Amino acid sequence: MKNLLKKPLFHYTLVLMMVSLVCGFAIGGVNAITAPIIEDNITESKEIAFNKVLPGLDKYEELDITGDPDSIQSKVIGKNETGQTIGYIYEAYGNNKFGSMRIVVGVNVFGTIVGADFIEIQQTYQVNGTISNLALFIGTAIADLEPSGDVITGATFSYDLVKDLLSDISITHTNTYETPAQPYEFWFGADYTIENDLTFTPTTSILSKDIVKDGNDQIIGSFYHLRGSGVYDGVDGHIGTINLYIGLSNDGTILGIDLPKDEFGHNTTNQFYGKVVSYVNSMTGNNIQSFGGNGDLVAGASNSQAVVDALLTALGGALS
Repeated sequence: MKNLLKKPLFHYTLVLMMVSLVCGFAIGGVNAITAPIIEDNITESKEIAFNKVLPGLDKYEELDITGDPDSIQSKVIGKNETGQTIGYIYEAYGNNKFGSMRIVVGVNVFGTIVGADFIEIQQTYQVNGTISNLALFIGTAIADLEPSGDVITGATFSYDLVKDLLSDISITHTNTYETPAQPYEFWFGADYTIENDLTFTPTTSILSKDIVKDGNDQIIGSFYHLRGSGVYDGVDGHIGTINLYIGLSNDGTILGIDLPKDEFGHNTTNQFYGKVVSYVNSMTGNNIQSFGGNGDLVAGASNSQAVVDALLTALGGALS
């Protein structure tokens, strides 16, 4: 045995084996210590991001992701302090040749992306550009996924991964979202009642006004039906009618705008209708009396936007 230990080849082999064992135990020990820390950091970052991407979130419930795309790591239904559903949050993870990224996206009950953020981003190039590109989808329809501005170039692979993850989230949302039985409960509460305002005089664009009361018979807002027409195809000159149903609080704050697809006389493909829906949803929280438009739509729906703006401007003027 002593002679064997003296042989150089055996000696070096034994030394390498011992070094490997020591390194293996060391790496395993470090991993055992750091893995829970990394997981805790991701969980903490996710909790912070949840509140950032879905405003008004008070609590949430985890949902089963069985059957969703592989990139989906988790999804939750978000609720406000009264227990009312205000939207959904999706977490997705993916890799490309430059590294990985993990994003969270908040989608409100109207299908609009109201927030999007990175929990972690490990990309070797144009990280800031990729973060900016993800933000371009905030305010757009989850069913449409058209950025609201110019994409920062130079990070093609990272941007492609962002789009792939958003596409998987769109599929997941379609499988997850449940239409509220009473869609206006989100605006006025579960016990609201509506009665026609007999003192209101209709106009060509403001067809009706209803008074909204809570369960204690207190007036909490108003509900209007607006209608307007305009050209939606500049090439062929097609004219169509748009109907809006808008809920206001007592001080004129826009609680929500309903744009029924079956009462939308312009182009109803997702490419156009989805953009108009996103546009009207982005106005929630603004005051109708100071309405002056809410920014530009992605190209292709400007004619429909002009009709919407005219209707809301007319209502704001009537209430001023």
